[in-house]
Amino acid sequence: MTNFNKDVGGKLREIALLLEAQNANPFRIRAYLNAASTLDNL
Repeated sequence: MTNFNKDVGGKLREIALLLEAQNANPFRIRAYLNAASTLDNL
């Protein structure tokens, strides 16, 4: 199960990077990064 969490966390980080490149709302970017971090810690 941890590999799945790390895979999903990686995808969430990729989305955050794409959003950052698009100058999206910083709170939205941080939400994706926080979700990735949470999955890594589970």
